[in-house]
Amino acid sequence: MPELPEVEYTARQLQASIVGATIREAQVFWERIIAHPLPEDFCAQISGRTIEGVRRRGKFLLLDLSGEGLLIIHRRMTGNFLLLEPGWTLDTSLRERDAQAWSTRGPSFTLETDGSQAYSSEMNYCRVCFILEDGRNLLFTDQRKFGRVSLWQRSQEEEVLRGLGPEPLSEAFNIEGLAQALAHRRSPIKQVLLDQTVIAGVGNIYADEALFHARIHPRRAANSLTSQEIASLHEAVVSVLLKAIEHGGTSFSSYRDLWGEAGDNYNHVHVYKQAGKPCTRCGTLIERIVVAQRSTHFCPVCQVLTQE
Repeated sequence: MPELPEVEYTARQLQASIVGATIREAQVFWERIIAHPLPEDFCAQISGRTIEGVRRRGKFLLLDLSGEGLLIIHRRMTGNFLLLEPGWTLDTSLRERDAQAWSTRGPSFTLETDGSQAYSSEMNYCRVCFILEDGRNLLFTDQRKFGRVSLWQRSQEEEVLRGLGPEPLSEAFNIEGLAQALAHRRSPIKQVLLDQTVIAGVGNIYADEALFHARIHPRRAANSLTSQEIASLHEAVVSVLLKAIEHGGTSFSSYRDLWGEAGDNYNHVHVYKQAGKPCTRCGTLIERIVVAQRSTHFCPVCQVLTQE
């Protein structure tokens, strides 16, 4: 699932690429992807809106639209955005030829070049196509169909996203607040880091990496951390997120950026999915365990399980 760095990286790309563009129309190819309002109302209400800004909240991508509109996208496991320059042609003929294949793949897109046709597999599984007035197409692709797209008024943002914790890259995320959040939680610290009410945007990848950075065992009880460990963890969360954004996010399966490129951060992780490989600090083999039903990776020497 794309976490904060992947969503932030795409948000920055969108901010630089589509702000000021007007959505001529939206075509929905799998209706359940639209969480609010009804798909036909969604298409009617988004038509003619200008994109005024792009933001992120936790793992949610937010597009501010004219008329006080707010487009909220939750990418979940396999959701990606892809921006096509003018010249690409939308082909929905599969819908009539093979209904079963259509329900899986969706439409295709082709580009006429020198009498030949170009095609990219990155465009498979398009669930929503935002056709811009300038001829570009903004695709939301989602192989697993878990992503959701919704349209609201901007005044409803707080209600729709209620319950999210502080943004870890903002001043709202500080050592004192983190200490208060952990003080009465006996759950494993890895589980607490995954709780979006504690920190917005951190998931499995960066929880593992932050705990390694801070030298804290993922099964440590959250309320057992010392003041020094909490400070180290705070610094670690911020550090690993910033570095991941710098490297374009982590691609180990389906995540791609706005241009269909994989993020490079997987080449910079220390423990995530590194079981059986030597620790980059001490050389001990990285181990894998399960914490809160999530695959968890750590160094048994650098991250000793103690109860303070």
